[in-house]
Amino acid sequence: MKRFVPLVLLFLAAVYLSSTGFQCGSAETTSAKLYMQQKQYAKAEESLVKQLAKNDKDEEAWFLLGQVRLEVKNYTGMNEAYTRTLALSDGHKAEISRNRLAVWAMLYNEGVSYYNRGRDSASNYDRALEDFKTATSMVPDSAGTYYVTALAHFAKKNLVDARKSLEIALQKKPDFEDAARFLGQVHYNFATEKLEAKDTAGAMAEYVSASSAFEVAYKAKPDNPDNITNLIDVYERTNQSDKAESLTHDAVQRDPNNKLFRYAYGVFLLKKEKYPEAVEQFTKSLGLDANYSDAKYNLGVAYLNWGVSMRAAGDKRLEADKKATRSAKEEAAYKEKFKLSLPYLEESAQSRPDDAALWTQLGKLYAILNLKDKSQAAFERSDKLMKGK
Repeated sequence: MKRFVPLVLLFLAAVYLSSTGFQCGSAETTSAKLYMQQKQYAKAEESLVKQLAKNDKDEEAWFLLGQVRLEVKNYTGMNEAYTRTLALSDGHKAEISRNRLAVWAMLYNEGVSYYNRGRDSASNYDRALEDFKTATSMVPDSAGTYYVTALAHFAKKNLVDARKSLEIALQKKPDFEDAARFLGQVHYNFATEKLEAKDTAGAMAEYVSASSAFEVAYKAKPDNPDNITNLIDVYERTNQSDKAESLTHDAVQRDPNNKLFRYAYGVFLLKKEKYPEAVEQFTKSLGLDANYSDAKYNLGVAYLNWGVSMRAAGDKRLEADKKATRSAKEEAAYKEKFKLSLPYLEESAQSRPDDAALWTQLGKLYAILNLKDKSQAAFERSDKLMKGK
């Protein structure tokens, strides 16, 4: 997954500021209201703090303190004052809910703006995280805020906190497809790190966790190709081939005209060395989109590996029986698979000119088919690419 995913802004709600008329109240509260009308917010807060020191059960004073702090953009202090207000009465509940929602939306948008500028300076990710943290205090049940928080942590390569934020997002919204898929990708990254550290058991545990997350994403949206291909990968890595086969087969049965599902099923069949079946799926995928480059490349690979397996079977027979010989028909059969693979791999090489491994494979294939000049040119191309790295 890319470390940076551009985000979009929300529509803002309006902030509500209640009237500060001179109803009956303490001298401090009356003074605070006058100061608020005069926009002398520091003095207004000072008066309200004095009043609350005398009577911390004064619901109106707590509410006005929240309003004052809203004016000076002390959103954490505002939220604390509102919480104290609601603990005493629901009299200002509507205004408080509306203001919290408005501040949440504003901070969310501000955080998104900083996040989107993170490519210019990594410090912007920290500013985004500050805004998202305060935003979640305004609307604690917003799964989306935890999701964007995870994106910012991920952009900073902080997988641990990204995982924590995604887990909270899914607690808030269990069928949150994007969060579930993202969580699976974070676990996948953890698995990669553990493999690099030679911790095979730890990597396997992370792959299992990734499969659980990807299953949630797939259940939420089974027609999303990413959800299917992600599951195929982790199922294969966790030795759950039966699940992978059922998943891809069902996807094709559900939507036979989906090129991605055909391709995914073909990839599974290719990994299982079921070459005729894989060729069928890649061919049908290309029939739906003749320019589908991944299907084109894998169709070439399927034919190639099919031919290699046929030749290997013959080699094994010859090794077991030293007197046996390979018939012309047998040799023609595996070479026919190589010939069928050639145009797909050649087209793929033109679109992947820097793929040294592909050019090497083409060199070998040309040699087997006695295309000496092409073989030499392909090997030279491959050698040049590898030396240039």
